[in-house]
Amino acid sequence: MVRWPHARVWYTVGVLMTLAVVITMLLPSRLLPTLAISDKLEHAATFALLALWFAGLIELRGYVWLGLLLLVLGGAIEIAQGLMSFGRQADVRDLFADGAGILAGLALALMGLRHWVQWFERWLGRI
Repeated sequence: MVRWPHARVWYTVGVLMTLAVVITMLLPSRLLPTLAISDKLEHAATFALLALWFAGLIELRGYVWLGLLLLVLGGAIEIAQGLMSFGRQADVRDLFADGAGILAGLALALMGLRHWVQWFERWLGRI
């Protein structure tokens, strides 16, 4: 695990983002705004953001585990949606979109965006 001066802040924000994702995906659909984009794109973008966020906080060797944990999270959300009667439905295509987003987020991290924490820490050190 990589340590940064503000590591607790970064991890706390990541956990809060993850909780927000879980809550949002489990809320009754009638309570959510309708966005002008595909539901699958929403899933992919959400999981890409989570993957990229946490990829900036862990060492490169943990990326496989990160991807697997996020995929398990996506699967657990789909199972929960299938068990609920709030107008939500389990959809295996959502899980595939989650997986595509995870791969995209990790690919962006591998292309250099994993250094986002470093950039913010440097910036914070200047102000």
